[in-house]
Amino acid sequence: MKAGPFDLSGRIALVTGAGRGIGRASAQLLAECGAAVVVNDLAEDTAQKTAAEIVEVGGAAIAVAADVSSAAGVDRLVEQALAEYEAVDLLVNNAGISRYRPILECGEEDWDSHLDIMAKGTFLLMRALAPQMIERHFGRIVNLGSYVAQMNTTTKYFGPYCAAKFAIVGLTQVAAQEFAPYVNVNAVGPGDVATEMMELEWQQEGQRRNLDPAEVKEEYRRRLILGKFEGPRDIAGTIAFLCSPLAEHITGSHLIVSGGLPFKTDPVVV
Repeated sequence: MKAGPFDLSGRIALVTGAGRGIGRASAQLLAECGAAVVVNDLAEDTAQKTAAEIVEVGGAAIAVAADVSSAAGVDRLVEQALAEYEAVDLLVNNAGISRYRPILECGEEDWDSHLDIMAKGTFLLMRALAPQMIERHFGRIVNLGSYVAQMNTTTKYFGPYCAAKFAIVGLTQVAAQEFAPYVNVNAVGPGDVATEMMELEWQQEGQRRNLDPAEVKEEYRRRLILGKFEGPRDIAGTIAFLCSPLAEHITGSHLIVSGGLPFKTDPVVV
């Protein structure tokens, strides 16, 4: 197991939605830094795959398949995590979905699934694990926000998604106050991360606009100050930083990691 950039030896991490993308990269990097990881995903096979990859290179991990959108699922996840490790020091609320759909085409299920998986799941897990963190006088919680969860940076066709992400940022700021001084609570706001979920969004936008998805992807890339997409590992690095001793005095923040999005605009031609 190669050493990561931060020493998290002896810490126990729980990462939701860790079967792929940002969650998988975060679980892997926290393990590289020395943490034992509870790998959660809705699908058992993807959770097991990430946990096996961590163990294969010398890390410690267990897989727990559970639906974080329900109290019963969260209770089962927490019960299994604490049965294995007795405590959780680092909580990464990453599980999420994203559907490219106008508000007028959204059904109740679209709304409920976004808010339940992301906002409600974040609430339920913080409620379940913060008490033991406070009692032990240590905890780090990192919630997945988004660059769109800022004033004037929302994007059309993502109504339920934006609503859920704004809710997560609000929960983060309230929890940071209520869980202080022993538990730091922060959010990380990714931009356009090159993941399977993002590729699907480019395909859906291409269909709506009658464009090749590759053309849509290039439009997105040109918006970035840094000129290139983030990878899951880039977001994982920020999450690991917020879990590390270097971030001891950061709490209640929503740290945007977007390659500069949305601050670059094309010059106006007159």
